[in-house]
Amino acid sequence: MNLKANTILVTGATGFLGGAIVERLSAEGAHVRAMARERARGTRLSRFPNVELVLGDLTKSESLPALVKDVDIVIHAAAALGGPLEFQRRVNVDGTRALGLAAANAKVKRFVHVSTIAVYGYSSRGIVEETHPQRPGRVPYNLTKSEGEAAIQEIADLYQLPYTIVRPGMIYGPRSVAWTLTLFRHVRRRPTIWIGDGSGSCFPIYVDDVVDMCVKLMIEPSTIGHAFNCAPDPTPTWREFLGEYMHLAGKKSWIGIPVPIATLAAPLVEALLRARGEPQDVPDLVGFVTEQTTFSMSKARALLGWQPSVPLSEGIERCRPFLRDQGLL
Repeated sequence: MNLKANTILVTGATGFLGGAIVERLSAEGAHVRAMARERARGTRLSRFPNVELVLGDLTKSESLPALVKDVDIVIHAAAALGGPLEFQRRVNVDGTRALGLAAANAKVKRFVHVSTIAVYGYSSRGIVEETHPQRPGRVPYNLTKSEGEAAIQEIADLYQLPYTIVRPGMIYGPRSVAWTLTLFRHVRRRPTIWIGDGSGSCFPIYVDDVVDMCVKLMIEPSTIGHAFNCAPDPTPTWREFLGEYMHLAGKKSWIGIPVPIATLAAPLVEALLRARGEPQDVPDLVGFVTEQTTFSMSKARALLGWQPSVPLSEGIERCRPFLRDQGLL
């Protein structure tokens, strides 16, 4: 498929991943419709060629048919990352279903849905392949992203929507708030505090690798109807991931909260979060960050000949200018 001959709608275009996808597609010569809820938030995108900023809202289904008219491909990267369950469900489930229906009615050639490894839940251990049961638990984001996948599959079954799902890990890189800015601020403290010795698995994936996989899934016909993990395999440890940020910050001191203490405290923390309407499955989360899990990339290697290419040390180094601009280096 020649991207230059296609019109591609990118939802979540003003966000971290969506913005990176828009930038890549613009460089490839595609005509990009960059969806934003507010025009002011799309200012950064206006400097890229072949990019048309369009206004739309996943919670307003009436705004979506016009956005997908004459579109060849949809990359659905928009999501509610926080907030009450009801709000996240309106965006991540109802909004995804409405967008999928609009895309099906518009006869798009491909719908690439950006999900997350969080759909497997925090109880997963060992080697997790794409057929692994989804046990998202009570966490609103995990739960609604799993339900969002089901909504797209339902639309595909009813209306023959050609879809593909990508499940990224912890997306980091310049402009990342959660996995670069917040974590770097954390490691700048003296000492860096974590649970245990940091030997548990973590799942950082550099943003350019995720973008590259999304583009690959757009153009590869054999991926229709499939889901793909997009995470490091083999998996680094938290000590390795945080250690790269610590090296960048010039820090060395580490204090690990003993796992038994964290395990004992977890139910109390979870009870407090549930009382606030923000359950996070903390007891399972403690095990998840201290034990061994790998989100297998064997399917992507076998069907696509693809795997992440940016080493962890290089990806963290690429964050240096961004962190400097934020006044943190």
